[in-house]
Amino acid sequence: MENLRTWWTQLAQREQQLVAAMAVVVAISILYWGIWSPISNAEQRALTARDAQASTLAYVKQTANKIAALKQSNTRKTAATGSLGSIVTQSAGRFGLTITRMQPQGNKIQVWMDEVPFESLLNCLDDLVQQQGLSLENLDIAAGDKVGMVQVRRIQLSQ
Repeated sequence: MENLRTWWTQLAQREQQLVAAMAVVVAISILYWGIWSPISNAEQRALTARDAQASTLAYVKQTANKIAALKQSNTRKTAATGSLGSIVTQSAGRFGLTITRMQPQGNKIQVWMDEVPFESLLNCLDDLVQQQGLSLENLDIAAGDKVGMVQVRRIQLSQ
């Protein structure tokens, strides 16, 4: 500390003013770029993430109502004829869906699909429940990589 005082006293008054001004500029720069800017950027990222999550929540609520209506629906127009696998395959084909795996279990069937359009999936399920007379017992889906796409982890239907 003594060395710093000695150095300071050896400077001319004009040099002391320049060093003091530079110290103020450095202090302000550290406060701005070291504290204020990172906090401000983090706040902006948090607001953006919150808005994205709110949008996703609204989408999930909207589609959850559609899924619940399909699941709760007990009004069947006609009972399907033929094997459960063929009924599901035909309905999926009508809506442009590709089944990656199907596992029959007596009067039940489990179906898996990779990335499929959510609206097409709902329309297919509506057809299977409303028109074909099947019961939707379980539906497990996850958001896909693209907007409007979902990955079907498992659909369980029964006659």
